[in-house]
Amino acid sequence: MLVRMLIPTLVLLGPAVRPPHEYDLQNVKFDITLDYKKEAISGVVSNTVTTTKKNANLAFDKGPMKILSVQVLPKLKFTTKTTNDHVFVKLDGVPSSKKLTVSIKYKAEPEAGIYFVPQSRAFPALTDVAYTQGEMEDTRYWLPTYDFPDDKATTEGTIRLPKDFSALSNGKLVSSKIVGGQSIWNWRMDKPMSTYLISVVAGRYYKIPDGKFKDVPVEIWAPEGAQGMAKAAFGGTDKMVALFSKLTGIDYPWAKYAQSVVPEFMFGGMENASCTTQTIGAVFPANSKGVESADGLNAHELAHQWFGDLITCPDWSHIWVNEGWATFMPHFVTRERSGTDAFHIDRLGTQGGAIEGARLHPMVRNDYTVPMEMFDSNAYPGGASRMFMLFNMLGEETFWKCCKRYLSEYSYKNVTTEMFFDSWSKSSGRDLDGFRKQWFYTKGVPSFKVERSGDQYTVRQKNPDFKIEVEYTLYDGESLKRKGTLDFTEKSEVMIEAPGQTLIVDPGAWMMCDIEYATLYSDDQWKVAFENADNAAQKVRILPRLRKSPSYLISVFEKSSDALKRSVLPFIFNVDFVLKLTYSDDPGLANAALAQLQSMKSPKVTARAEEILNTSKNEAMVNTAFNVYFAHKDDMETAMKGWNMTTYNLSTRTSALNWIAGKDKALAREMALKAVKDFAPGPVRMAAIGVLGFVKDGEGSREVFDLLVQLAKGRPYAPMSAAINALATYGDKAAIPVIRSRAKHSLHFGRGTVEGALARLEQK
Repeated sequence: MLVRMLIPTLVLLGPAVRPPHEYDLQNVKFDITLDYKKEAISGVVSNTVTTTKKNANLAFDKGPMKILSVQVLPKLKFTTKTTNDHVFVKLDGVPSSKKLTVSIKYKAEPEAGIYFVPQSRAFPALTDVAYTQGEMEDTRYWLPTYDFPDDKATTEGTIRLPKDFSALSNGKLVSSKIVGGQSIWNWRMDKPMSTYLISVVAGRYYKIPDGKFKDVPVEIWAPEGAQGMAKAAFGGTDKMVALFSKLTGIDYPWAKYAQSVVPEFMFGGMENASCTTQTIGAVFPANSKGVESADGLNAHELAHQWFGDLITCPDWSHIWVNEGWATFMPHFVTRERSGTDAFHIDRLGTQGGAIEGARLHPMVRNDYTVPMEMFDSNAYPGGASRMFMLFNMLGEETFWKCCKRYLSEYSYKNVTTEMFFDSWSKSSGRDLDGFRKQWFYTKGVPSFKVERSGDQYTVRQKNPDFKIEVEYTLYDGESLKRKGTLDFTEKSEVMIEAPGQTLIVDPGAWMMCDIEYATLYSDDQWKVAFENADNAAQKVRILPRLRKSPSYLISVFEKSSDALKRSVLPFIFNVDFVLKLTYSDDPGLANAALAQLQSMKSPKVTARAEEILNTSKNEAMVNTAFNVYFAHKDDMETAMKGWNMTTYNLSTRTSALNWIAGKDKALAREMALKAVKDFAPGPVRMAAIGVLGFVKDGEGSREVFDLLVQLAKGRPYAPMSAAINALATYGDKAAIPVIRSRAKHSLHFGRGTVEGALARLEQK
C-alpha cells in the first residue's frame, strides 16, 4: 500500500484486545450482492477452519452489520453469540484439529471496508463503482471473517451485480454470466493469502490485455471513460513482472496480475493479491507521457505481490517486511529504464525520506495504538534504505541469492524481522545480528561531524549508540588520493592525518546518516569531490555546496546524464538558459524547466508560458504552463481562464477556485456552492467543499453552513471528511454536535478527521 502524503490526524483508541484465535483459517468463500442505490451489501460467507483447541470458541471479526443466521457443517453442537465486533461460535464436544465450515448470512450498509462511488463523483469514470479496501483491518466491515494478517487462507468469491457491470477479484475467473437482471461473477484464489488482501472491484469495467509473463496474463481493468488513460499510465507492466521475477529468482506467484483504477481511493494503491487497486488519480492521457508517470506507484504495488502478499508480516510491528521492500524494488525498474545515475539519485531521495522517521522511532516497535501509525516513513523509505545498506554490504550477487532463498523458504507464510535476518545470515554466511539490532531496534541514525586542525582530521560520531564502520575517501588537489574505513565499533571519534587533502565521509551515499563538515572546503575542493564522486547519489549530496558557482553548474548540466540534469536544474537560475530548455525534445526535462521558471519574473517567461498554454498538446505541460503564467499574471482574468479550462485532472480549475477564494469571497462562494450542488467533477467538487469552509456565509445567510452540515452527516467518506474539515475552518461551534456524532466512524481516517476538527473548533 502506498500511503497518501496527506493523512488526517488519527484518533488513538488504545490497543485492541483480540479474542483468542482458536482455529486455523483454511478457506473463505463468499457470495455477495451489491446494492448500489442503497450502498449496501448482503450475502453469506463460509469460513472453513481447522480447530486448534478442544471445544474451541471460534471468533470471527465483524463491523456494524446484521447477522441473519449462523450454520456449521458438518452438523455439530454449538452456540453463537454476536457482539459489536465479533460473531462467536462456541463448539461443544468438538476435538482439536477438526475441520469444519461456519457459514454466516448477513447484510450491512458499511462506512468502511467497501465503498460505493456514484458516477456523479467518479470522474473521469463514467460508471458507478464499488470497491473494497481491507488493509489494515477493514475487511470485517464487509465480510465477517478472521481479519488479522497472521492467518492465510484460499478464497472463492461470487459477486452479484447489475447486468451491465463486471467484477474483478482475486485469483482465476471461474465464470461470468447473466441471470435475469443480474451479472454474476465467480473468482477463485487457490493460494493462501491474508484476508486483508481479499478484494472486489465492480462497475462498468473493461479488461485491457497488457501482455503476459510466461503463461500468466497481465491486465488493466479500467472503468468506462478512463480506458485510454489507464492504459497510458499502467501499460507495459508485463515487463516489470519479468524484471522482478528475474531479480528475486522467484517467478510471479499468482494466477494473473490485474490492476484496476477506482475513484475516491484514500491511498495511492493497494496490493490485493493478483488484483491491485490503484487510484484513478494516477491515470493520465497518452499525450502527457514523459511528464506524467505512474511507474513508481505501479512498481511499488507489483513488488508487494512478492513482498507483502507471498510473504507477509504477522502483525503491524513488522510492516517494513511488506512496505520497505515494496519501496526498495521500484528503484530497479528505474535502473532498467533510466540508467544507473537515475537509480542512485532516486535511492538518495528515498534515504532522505527515511532519516527523520528513524529519529522518531525504531523500525520495529509495539507501542502503536492504531495500525496506521506504523505505516510511516520508517516502514516505507526507512525499510528500503536499510535494504540498500544491506545490498551494498553484501554485494548485489549475494543479495539476490539471499532474497531467492528467503522467498522460497517463507512463500505463503508470515515473516518477522527475526525470521528475515535468520534466513539472510544463513544464506550470506555473515552474522547480521548486529545490523538487525542497530538498524531495526535502535532509534536514530549515526551523526558524524568532520573537523580539521592543521593536517589532521577528526571525525566524531555525535550519536555513539551505533557501533559501525563507515567508508571515507580522501582527495588531493585534482583527484582521488585514497579510500579507507573509519572504525567506530569501539570509539566515538577517529583521527586521520591528511595534509592538503579533502575528506569525504560515506562517499557512496549508502548509509542513513547525518554528516556535518565543520571544516569549510573551498569551491575548488568541492568541485574535485563532485567530479570524482563514487556515483550520482554522492554528486547530488554535493550539489548544494556548488550554489556559488553558477557557470560551473551550467557546464555540469551540459555534460551530465539525463537523470543528473534533473538534479542540477533546480540550482540554475539563468533565465535564458532555463527558457531554452523548455524547447527540449524530452518532455520531462522541458516541463521541469518550465516549472523552474515559476519563480523567475520576466516578460520572456510569461510569454513562453502563454505560448505553451495555448499550443502544447501535452496536457500535463499545459497544467504547468498555467501555473507559471498564473503566478506571473496573478489576476482575475487568468483565474477565470483556468476555471473554464478542462485538462485531464482539472488542476487549473481547482487552482483558480482557490485563488478566487482569496480575492473575492462572494464570487468564490457562488462558484463553490454551484459546484457542490450540481455535482461538479470529483476533484472540483471536493475543492469546492474546502473553499466553502474558508469563504463562509454572507451576512444573514446559513446556506454554506447548512450544506456542510448536510454533507458531514452523510455516509460517503470522502465528502463527509471534506465537509467536517470545512466546518472546522468555518469556525462555528454550532457544528460541534454534528461533528461529534461521527466520532465512532468505522474508518480510522474518519475518526481522525473528527478528532482533528473538534480540536480546532474547541480552541476557537
